[in-house]
Amino acid sequence: MIDFIEGVIEDIKENYVVLNVDGVGFKIFISFPTYEKLKEKQSARVLTFMMVKEDAIDLYGFFSQEEKDIFLQLISVSGIGPKAAMSILSNITVEQFKEAISSGDEKFLMRIPRLGSKKAQRILVELKDKFKSILDREKGTLSAEDDYIEALTVLGFKYFEARKAVGEVLKNLGGKAEKEKVIKEALKHLSK
Repeated sequence: MIDFIEGVIEDIKENYVVLNVDGVGFKIFISFPTYEKLKEKQSARVLTFMMVKEDAIDLYGFFSQEEKDIFLQLISVSGIGPKAAMSILSNITVEQFKEAISSGDEKFLMRIPRLGSKKAQRILVELKDKFKSILDREKGTLSAEDDYIEALTVLGFKYFEARKAVGEVLKNLGGKAEKEKVIKEALKHLSK
């Protein structure tokens, strides 16, 4: 996986940037907010996500880690691919997106072009709990259980699987244990 690319900006449009890295041009699809941050620069470091498909290898780029994290959450939603996720990020700020998810504002999400009611509902259902833990962490009110779940999702497990595994482990351990023990037991549970 290519985590970031740093190079000279050869070409930039509202939806992509071409970075020259030692004579190799990398075309990276970007959101409009990333474009706004890069358009006046001569060189840049772009955080990336690489999507390998049968007929193509595409790079998606982000100016901030927060934007990349939201992109990764979006593509984890069934029916939302990288292009749809970039469209969402191009039409809404990161803060507006987090607020819409945490408040369950389907109508706000439906203002995004080509995002109908079904997809908006799916995004809300699949991401609401994830974003609740992100907002709780920002406010300093993250519970221990949310902390365990977040650790497992960072390792690549789906939120719902991680929540179920942590719930089982805490139930078996009487609700309290050291973080390492909870994570270790949850990993055992998830590997079954």
